[in-house]
Amino acid sequence: MTGRVAVSPTWPAIVDEIVASLRRALADPLAGIYLYGSAVVGGFDEGVSDVDLIAVTRDDASRLDLASLGRMHDELAGRHPDWKDRIEIVYVGEPTLRTFRGGGPVAVISPGEPLHLVDGANLWLQNWYLARLTSTALIGPARETMFPKVSVDEFVAAVARYAAEVKDRSLDSMGPGSRAYTVLTMCRALRTVSTRSPCSKQEGAAWTVRRHPQWNALIEEALACRESGGRRGFDSGPTTIEASVFVRQVAAEVARISGSSDQIPDRARKT
Repeated sequence: MTGRVAVSPTWPAIVDEIVASLRRALADPLAGIYLYGSAVVGGFDEGVSDVDLIAVTRDDASRLDLASLGRMHDELAGRHPDWKDRIEIVYVGEPTLRTFRGGGPVAVISPGEPLHLVDGANLWLQNWYLARLTSTALIGPARETMFPKVSVDEFVAAVARYAAEVKDRSLDSMGPGSRAYTVLTMCRALRTVSTRSPCSKQEGAAWTVRRHPQWNALIEEALACRESGGRRGFDSGPTTIEASVFVRQVAAEVARISGSSDQIPDRARKT
């Protein structure tokens, strides 16, 4: 795998500022803030990876002042342009979280998407599972208290459904960075359903290379492209064709292992 240079992480400072901003913006309705993803479990790429947070509120997300929260996020991006499109926050109410399998409102801001409200808390099952398993409580009770139990079977099935959805995306219409991200996402999905354990993209890539050494060059190029912020490689026609073949073959392998068929995908954000 690609070598790495150790650097001091920059995410703690931005997380502290986000937490302070959310305290001011939400005040009493704020029940908890939880950090999860690569900043917690490893695999965080400086200048590339997102910061992933879940803000739990006492009321449903539909009752939030989205206009005010949107301005807060715009101001944060203005002060820290290096973090523009690299912050994901999912806002979910405690009542919705307790009964998420029945759906319910969720507000989210994520790379490429402004803050918006969606109905489908059930589609975020992977996120709730990972938050209960690995997150750090920045405000609020322990993660095991806040997040409901999700079985490993449910989690693996959700990963398989997500891989089936990714398979149908057009890599031709993506930029190099998104294309590389898609390849690494499929590596992570393959390792996850095979081992029934979550992992980082880097761990998924290394595992997939050991399982399928014929894809080593493609996966190495995807890692290098991602680490460059999408500015290097993964932009040629032959690479796009090869990546498309890889995605289809890995999706088929994931489906075989999980015994899944194509269904409505669960929503899963990058970690």
